[in-house]
Amino acid sequence: MGHNFYYTAPHARMRIFRFFFLALLLPTCFSNASSQELMAYTVPEMQEMPPKLIPTSRKYWVSLPKDYDRTANRYPVLFLFDGDQDHLKNLILFDIDQLTRFGEMPPCIIVVMMQRNRTLDFGPLYAIGELPNSDKVNGDKFFQFIKEELVPTLDKKYRTQDFKMAVGHSLGGLFLLNGFTKDPSLFNGIVALSPALELDRDSTLFANVQSTLKGTLKKQTFFCWASGTEGVNEKAFRAGSQELLKTFKSYPNPSFDYKFIDLPGQSHNLTPIYSMLGALNFLFRKWNLSGWYRELFADKVNDPIKYYQNRRTEMESLYGFREDPTEDRIQHNIGSELLSSGKYQLALPYLSRAVGLRPNDSGFNADLSAVQEKLGKYSEAVNALKKAADNLDVGAEDFRERSEKYKSDISRLQSLIATSVH
Repeated sequence: MGHNFYYTAPHARMRIFRFFFLALLLPTCFSNASSQELMAYTVPEMQEMPPKLIPTSRKYWVSLPKDYDRTANRYPVLFLFDGDQDHLKNLILFDIDQLTRFGEMPPCIIVVMMQRNRTLDFGPLYAIGELPNSDKVNGDKFFQFIKEELVPTLDKKYRTQDFKMAVGHSLGGLFLLNGFTKDPSLFNGIVALSPALELDRDSTLFANVQSTLKGTLKKQTFFCWASGTEGVNEKAFRAGSQELLKTFKSYPNPSFDYKFIDLPGQSHNLTPIYSMLGALNFLFRKWNLSGWYRELFADKVNDPIKYYQNRRTEMESLYGFREDPTEDRIQHNIGSELLSSGKYQLALPYLSRAVGLRPNDSGFNADLSAVQEKLGKYSEAVNALKKAADNLDVGAEDFRERSEKYKSDISRLQSLIATSVH
């Protein structure tokens, strides 16, 4: 019996940054999404969708949590725009991967969008209406395509949760802010990196933001954006970011939480490097699974069941998570803690649920068998232990030892069953 939980080691953040800079120094290893090696996610798979709302088909990559096929968990969806810009894509994928590994953000289904024409894809109709083909493709229609075609397709194909996030840089950030005014319930978490905001051109957008914040937001929404001060682009967009901050302060909404990452001295293309980790941390600072486990196991200051129930209530309120994206591990850890405390009847439903979510996990089944035996459910304990034995990792160093132990325990339980029958 052992706990399966995330732990953020000392100086983990420093280690993340070191790995990140190594990634920058090794661009050939991250030259395209299909070759990028991620620790917590599968190799991205290219997909293509012939849309109806816009005239051209759209390609996108999908990367799933590594254990997606081994669990029944449901996951939030993170959209990354400008997927054809390798430096941006690789940076963000790497940060997501590391934060997921260390339990600082939940595992997600990652969707990396490829853009055909950034100006048309991202530009609000009010800003690009004079451009050729803007009547066929514009930021408003592209947002509608994401909402009405792509999101339903992903929800049907994958085990998604309702919480959806989006990350965009420059025009991509402008697109996300404009989308927020079109339907603030589509993306619960928005990261706009150096959004291409111009005071005169985007006066309509600022007015729409005010109207949106004055209204009722159906879901808790998190909005984070960053701005530097150096270079032609950043100087042009700086005033827009500052105006956005004033707008958010002037029109507070109880369902809207925001953070501005001010980066004096940084240029337009460098702001993602210095803001992405902070933005993701802002979105999921309340989730913080590693800290939650630390209090549960190390500090032992809370009753496990009440502690779990309080967390579940908070996560549903903030993120709409009826079950956590790591629910299998949470259920197992709560059950294991109760089992180790001798609270067998209380442990049973948690360990049963854990096995239901991850049916072929050897350790989960072994712990379920242990609590079933303590409760005199010997037949059920045998079945769970057989499943634990069948799913042992043959490459593990203790494979033979565990295999022999499980065989011995199965024989012992079968003897108990025979004795109870007679």
